[in-house]
Amino acid sequence: MEFWHILSEITILLSAAVVLGMLCEKIGLSGIVGYLIAGTLLGPGVFNVLTAGEEAIHSIAEIGVSLLLFTIGLEINRAKLTELVGKGFVLGVLQIVVTGAIGFAVARYYSIDVAGALVIGAMAALSSTAVVIRVLQDRSEFDAQHGRLAFMVLLVQDLAIVPLMIMVAFLGKGSSTELSSELGMAGVKFIALIVTLILFGALILPKFFGAALIKRSSEFPVLLGVVTCLSTMWLSHLLSFSPALGAFVAGLVLAGSPYAAQVRGDVAPLRYIFLALFFGVTGTLADIPWILEGTHAIQVLILVTAIIIGKSVIVWLMSSCLKYPRRLSVASGLCLAQIGEFSFVLGTEAYGSGLLSDDLFQLFMSSSLITLLVTPFMISRARQIAQSIDVLLGRQESSIVSVVDDTGDHHVIVIGFGVAGKRIVPDLLESGKRVVVIDMGENGIRDAQKVGAMTVLGNAQRRDVLEHAGIQSAQLCILTIPDHRTSEQTIHQIRACSPTVPIVARSRYSIHTTYLEAAGADVVVDEEESVGYTVLRKSLRQLGL
Repeated sequence: MEFWHILSEITILLSAAVVLGMLCEKIGLSGIVGYLIAGTLLGPGVFNVLTAGEEAIHSIAEIGVSLLLFTIGLEINRAKLTELVGKGFVLGVLQIVVTGAIGFAVARYYSIDVAGALVIGAMAALSSTAVVIRVLQDRSEFDAQHGRLAFMVLLVQDLAIVPLMIMVAFLGKGSSTELSSELGMAGVKFIALIVTLILFGALILPKFFGAALIKRSSEFPVLLGVVTCLSTMWLSHLLSFSPALGAFVAGLVLAGSPYAAQVRGDVAPLRYIFLALFFGVTGTLADIPWILEGTHAIQVLILVTAIIIGKSVIVWLMSSCLKYPRRLSVASGLCLAQIGEFSFVLGTEAYGSGLLSDDLFQLFMSSSLITLLVTPFMISRARQIAQSIDVLLGRQESSIVSVVDDTGDHHVIVIGFGVAGKRIVPDLLESGKRVVVIDMGENGIRDAQKVGAMTVLGNAQRRDVLEHAGIQSAQLCILTIPDHRTSEQTIHQIRACSPTVPIVARSRYSIHTTYLEAAGADVVVDEEESVGYTVLRKSLRQLGL
């Protein structure tokens, strides 16, 4: 396989991905949609521009996904793992188990063998971390409640890839009598690989060269990260594991090292290259002639519909069982209603091992690609759809639990009791003001009650919630919500209830300030501007000025 031929293929693919990604961003779509379309157009199913052959394309894909998973593993640090403690972890596990079980049952119903059905169940259970997080960040909804809940589920899914890939690897070996001994030996090899990474990355390297030396260097962290990733890919290949699995584990291990933050910062820009490369190559898997042949298009459409509706409903029901509000559950389910990049890794591995037939592989890959294409649309409309479903099914009686006395006149309403709310409310109470806190989280309500505020548990975008908090007689309304779209919609609702109440709103980015002012906010606190003033003031203090 000629090196320069492969390099030319990568260059052509990335060039097309850049052009189509920019076009998609220009018309309001995610750039990832452009990457997928680029791969589909250049692949064997349409123009067949990539002529290096299936083996070369597979190698490019394996390198791309390995590097991408390495960067994802780097993001899963201790702070993010602590977020999983509690209902978030339970929801993630329930979603994987229930979705996987249903996928397995449906596959068995259509007479697919047990091994193939297990693979399909595993693929169906996983969503796309790369696409969902990217779209949520682009829409400034990553810190919204449904964004945080979706992220917790995605984090559990990312961690589940290790046992799932091991399962697929051994399903491919068949049902021989030596399978149990091989599984035990693989477990030993895998543990040895992890121990080697921990010893080298967290103990040996810092001890011999010094963690401080590595951390203050401008080139060592990124070199260390790339060398660790490539070395682990190579070792995983020698141990008969997937290189992508090794790269992901390397990222997880390095995420807990003393110089993890610097590795993440230096490698982060490369992530976008890996992202474009992976999704571009993934797009080449779409076999358009196969889809147009016979009834395949109908089968793909049915499967796409089943994936979107099925995964949305499963997350909704599992979240509801854990007492999450209905709107939050539905919106989170819509964010996770696709098949993710890890599923492509599992599917390719299973297809190469003969666990999936060609038709079954094409059916699932084609359907998965379409779910990724529609994901930006689903996320952009998640809140509206959730609101419509909530209205259709009727307001939940338990969605408003209040501790509001007779507020009289001149009380202050604070919407959101996060970090900003916790800083504001105690000072308002100390000044003698009566404060009503509106928050959608039970923890926030309990914390607000502890400091002496009156509370309303509910969504401030609802007229009845605002009226229950006494919006008509309020002296002031303060919005501490980080997401500008939520703030904008809430301000419109406040103005509909009380056209004259003064509104102070938080704007996370300067670009959103004008939108909040246009919606009706009297005062908008620009976080970026405030940070600039604070940094300047403290810097001058450090200089003695």
